[in-house]
Amino acid sequence: MATLVVLQGPDKGRTMTIVDTPVVLGRDSEQIPLSDRTVSRHHARLRPDGESWILEDLRSANGTYLNNTRVRSAIRLKHGDQIKIGATLLVYTGDASVSPPSRSGNIRDRIDLDVSSANLDSAILSSISSDESVIIAGPELTEAARAWRVMSELTSAIGAMIDPEQLLERVMDLIFEELPVDRGFILLYDREGEELVPHVVRYRRGLRTQKTKVTISKRIIQHVLDRRESILCTNAMTDKRFAGDAAQDSIHDFGIQSVICAPIMARDLLMGVLHIDCTASAHSYTQEQLRLMSAIGQMTGLVIQNARLVQQQMKTTRLVATGETVAYLSHSIKNILQGMQAGADVVDMALNKKDFDILDQGWGMIQRNLGRIMTLTMNMLSFSKDRQPNLRPSHLNQIVSDAAATLQKKAEEHRVRLVTEFEQQMPPIPLDPDGISQVALNLIDNAIESVDAENGVVRVTTQFHPEEGIADLIVEDNGPGIEPDRIEEIFEPFTSSKGQGGTGLGLPVARKIVREHHGRTVVESQPGEGTVFRIRLPAQQRYRESEKTVSTPG
Repeated sequence: MATLVVLQGPDKGRTMTIVDTPVVLGRDSEQIPLSDRTVSRHHARLRPDGESWILEDLRSANGTYLNNTRVRSAIRLKHGDQIKIGATLLVYTGDASVSPPSRSGNIRDRIDLDVSSANLDSAILSSISSDESVIIAGPELTEAARAWRVMSELTSAIGAMIDPEQLLERVMDLIFEELPVDRGFILLYDREGEELVPHVVRYRRGLRTQKTKVTISKRIIQHVLDRRESILCTNAMTDKRFAGDAAQDSIHDFGIQSVICAPIMARDLLMGVLHIDCTASAHSYTQEQLRLMSAIGQMTGLVIQNARLVQQQMKTTRLVATGETVAYLSHSIKNILQGMQAGADVVDMALNKKDFDILDQGWGMIQRNLGRIMTLTMNMLSFSKDRQPNLRPSHLNQIVSDAAATLQKKAEEHRVRLVTEFEQQMPPIPLDPDGISQVALNLIDNAIESVDAENGVVRVTTQFHPEEGIADLIVEDNGPGIEPDRIEEIFEPFTSSKGQGGTGLGLPVARKIVREHHGRTVVESQPGEGTVFRIRLPAQQRYRESEKTVSTPG
């Protein structure tokens, strides 16, 4: 069994478990369907091979990439591999040779730092100051290549992952991939900077102890923390300082004879330690590997600090955006409520005077503001979440005709001429009727608001292009027009040219719904010459076009 975690793309946050049968990744996959429209219907395949999995590209249009390299033939996956298809980035976990990533719920119960025996230590053969490890050097070209790979992967992780815990897991993945390791631990200071807390605990599979906790040398870790230097320890089995039952139990349980412990630092800030060990029968760590671990410790510190800064910036940005949104919506709602209150006052006055003409005026004011509340609410709901349109064969002409009829009274009140002309040969096309109705309402309403009274004209038409497989909804007005370099601004949320009369959501919502239908929004405008909004919708599934907005001057 293996797991795929989506780190980037429309399905970000999804976790998918795959078991002992081949699975397809793609939009039309029965096992792992993805909503990313840059992914092919059947993009890539995973098939089991023993205790691991094989990745294959299925001749996809955009290609399949494993750790930033295009997949040309079948490749065996390793724990922590990054798979990129379209705009979606997935991380594979499931290497049978390594224990699964740590889980925060029980990680404290798996490691014991509070060792009472003062004898638990090992012989320090070599140490490197944190300042000495910025340049990785070694006599072997393979060591230099390994160092380059690790640094490159850590740099990629900085851009691909935001969650610090995911970053730490990726760091340990890289260590297990590049170095012989039986056990690995990442310990970080808590928020108060007083206690070291385990964040990652990893074992080479098959070496997991039967005890509830494993002990590691607190004296080794304290030495690293105090001197801020990486150390290489060995010969633990023969070191006389390993006297005492508790120490001997731990040593013989794991056969610890070679240890590297490195500080995790971001510039001058000490954040924690990296600790790895293995039995001498398997490997004795070298000076070059000590240098590599020291550099990994420094890079890990920068990675963690960067992730924390990004999260803080995102939090600050969300708070600012939330505040601006609340302020804007509050202002819009206040204006609507004031209009309703004015209508209610007129209704009260009419009832007292028993004047039905005045009553009609007051009730009309209330109805108009109720319509504004309904429009604002529907636009907020549509804009606030992604949704898959409920496509079914629908008559575009009828949807647009109903929307125009709904706004006919408003056009008359604004003394604007609303003209409709529909394509007679329009066939049923796959649409979400509610979504396209909202698009038509928003565009027609926006056009009515933008033209002058008395001489304002809004023309609503539909066209069908069988050779392209495209159906068009066109809303044209003779209003003031838009500067070509400002066309994209009209689709910014809460940006309105109507002053207190607009919500700033109508056009952004319309474009969002059109994109959900895989259509295009084309805007043609020049100052003083009016504006044309052309909504291009695929008439059949196979004619769906890429999602984008096109602006055309004149």
